Amino acid sequence: MNRPTPRARRGFSVIEVLIAIVIFGIASVALAGLTMRTARRNTLTSVRAYQTVFMSSELARVTALPTAALVPGTSCDTTTSAPWMYQRCTTVTNVSTRQQQVRVIVRPLAAGLTTPDTVIIDRASNVGALDFGGT
Repeated sequence: MNRPTPRARRGFSVIEVLIAIVIFGIASVALAGLTMRTARRNTLTSVRAYQTVFMSSELARVTALPTAALVPGTSCDTTTSAPWMYQRCTTVTNVSTRQQQVRVIVRPLAAGLTTPDTVIIDRASNVGALDFGGT
């Protein structure tokens, strides 16, 4: 008796297609997580860059002014426009008649993006002779 020869298989079986879909799904989920992490890091990097620019501009303004022009106290300004919403506060304190301390704080208004950044500088008056001996 002759057995019929098996036919050549054509196409894919349902099992093969399901396995391919599962593998593609797992790879897609892994890539989506990686994409989200990259997007968050890019946002944080952008926020830090803006924070540094706003801090630098305020420090440049403060250092350009004569010591006598800085009035003791706190002044704040808030920017709520794009690309980044923040509050910048500058506090000037007279430590002595010849020395001032300036504190600049840049705070993001969007919660959770980054922490406030603070810089403190000490300035000495250039009026009159400096007393390095402490007398």
